[in-house]
Amino acid sequence: MARPTKVEFPGQKKQRVRLRGTKHANEATAKKLRKDLSKLLDDPLAHLPEMVWKGKMRWGRTDPVTKTLKELNKIIDKKHDTKWLAKRMMAKRGDPVAKAFAGSLHACHDEDFTTVGKFASASFGSASFVRRGDGKQGYLAGLQNFSNVTLRMLPWEEHAKRGMYFFSWKGGFVCTGPDPTPPDEWINDVIARSRFDITHSEKNGVKVWYTSGIDEEAINGDVKPIGCIKLAFKNGISVYIGFDDLAAGDKKDTSFIQHLALSMLPPFLPSIVEITANWQPEGWPEDKPLPDDAITGVEKILDAWQGLVMNEGVVAKAIQRSVLDAIEDGLIIGSSWHRCEVFDEVSNALEEVPGSSDERELAAHILLACYDAGFEEEVGFRINTRGETSERNNACLEIVEGASCGDILSVLWDDFGISALEAIGIAGEEATEIWSEQQHKPKPFGKFLKSLDAAREKARLSSMIPTKSGELTGACGHIIDLIRIGLLEGLGKAERKATARHSSISEAAASWAWLLAAERSSGQEWHFDSDARNKASAWMKTTKTLLEIGKNLLAGPRDEIDALQKSWFEQLEQLKIDTGEA
Repeated sequence: MARPTKVEFPGQKKQRVRLRGTKHANEATAKKLRKDLSKLLDDPLAHLPEMVWKGKMRWGRTDPVTKTLKELNKIIDKKHDTKWLAKRMMAKRGDPVAKAFAGSLHACHDEDFTTVGKFASASFGSASFVRRGDGKQGYLAGLQNFSNVTLRMLPWEEHAKRGMYFFSWKGGFVCTGPDPTPPDEWINDVIARSRFDITHSEKNGVKVWYTSGIDEEAINGDVKPIGCIKLAFKNGISVYIGFDDLAAGDKKDTSFIQHLALSMLPPFLPSIVEITANWQPEGWPEDKPLPDDAITGVEKILDAWQGLVMNEGVVAKAIQRSVLDAIEDGLIIGSSWHRCEVFDEVSNALEEVPGSSDERELAAHILLACYDAGFEEEVGFRINTRGETSERNNACLEIVEGASCGDILSVLWDDFGISALEAIGIAGEEATEIWSEQQHKPKPFGKFLKSLDAAREKARLSSMIPTKSGELTGACGHIIDLIRIGLLEGLGKAERKATARHSSISEAAASWAWLLAAERSSGQEWHFDSDARNKASAWMKTTKTLLEIGKNLLAGPRDEIDALQKSWFEQLEQLKIDTGEA
């Protein structure tokens, strides 16, 4: 079917069609392309890699890079023959690099660049180029933008897949054949372009580079420096990068590992360099090896880093965290390791943890109790700055940097507070009373410890009265609770509770019985109805006797305690009979 006739109207603008992947070349782009293409025409060989490998392939075969370079030399001989170049750049067969090279040389003869191609790659970068012939766009872009250290390697990617190695830097571009040993000049250039403040020294005739955070004496000595990553290249050069240097810097800066990977082809770093990390917590015994899980974890992190899937700024912290998580015993505080077997070791370890001396002492005891329990169950704890605990997979205690002695006490008080109190000489019912008071009405531990003498006295007095608060229910239990509150916390507080709203007649009667026994009933009749007051009159005598026994227990000599407590239980049984709860 014939295409419909196009109708044009006077004054209508002609439509311009632009190919996908192209753009209008502005003045700066046109100028740069003109300059680069002029250099390519003047010295084509300077835009090609130098084959520095002198070995032989198996069975006497010629290596693929040399074959391609021979093809390119034939094209160079015809670089001014545009008709020949036009035919070569459209050839259906032949070397693909040669096809793109012919197209690029043909473009060198253009005088004006209005529309140019746009090439972009996440790995090789982006650039503008002139489309010519049937060559691959990436190959055309790489050949025409030789000043781009990474992009100029792209035309040689197929050769790299066949086992050839390429290294590109500002002053050179070489192919080392199947030998992955990098040139010294390439390493020097990568180091110079890195974000690190880095220097070098000679050790046994081999250059060693190290960042400002590394001690030169440690490098030249027999003991490896702690807290660094070592890159040992196959040509003998070593580079040490300190953890602090690795974590510092602007996130926008290209990482050191990227400088390495993106200036070689193929970008497989294990083929040219062995990367190891050396870190252990401060205080770790020199003769004690790190756990196998720590070594495995560090290797995984280094693999992720050199595989360009981990941000360089977090590598150091990730390594430290991996090592700390794998430690199977002792006490970790921040990034330091300590033994956790006796009190003095733990107390000394807590010297850098915020808190008073009293808090530090009690925290040391509570950590020991926690460690002993965790060791038996083969689990550990981690305490963070939010006052929370999380479980570790091994019997190790960890205090996250920034946590205080108060945080330690707060999160462990529920499970190990009584054991800590016993360690400082507060035991039995007295310890239980103090622990319970702090558990249900917590105070800041600094304040709690300052008032510990008063708390101990209160706990001692509380233990004298053999029936505890809440131990009994019903009217009998309510009377006992009021007696305890009046004796231990003051008659005013007990009176307020007694005159509060009552849930039953029995509770009201119990309250009135206590008010009569304590002689606090004057003017309080309006809180109670006649039935409650009538019931209470039958309970008042026994209640008053119990109250007197309680006073004697708190004030009497120690040799009378047993007899008084026996009398208490006898009167308590009588009260149960009086209230009908026996």
